[in-house]
Amino acid sequence: MPTWKKNIFVNAVKYRMETEGKTAEEILGDYVALTEAEKAEILSAI
Repeated sequence: MPTWKKNIFVNAVKYRMETEGKTAEEILGDYVALTEAEKAEILSAI
C-alpha cells in the first residue's frame, strides 16, 4: 500500500475512533475493499 494511502486511512480511522467510540477493528470492518494485509498494515500504524 502506498504511504499516502496508508496515511489517509490511519487518519480516518483515528478520527472515527474518537468521534464514534469504536475500535479500529470495528471501523476497518466497514472498509470491505481493503485486503486483510492492508488492514493489518493500517492497524500496525495506529
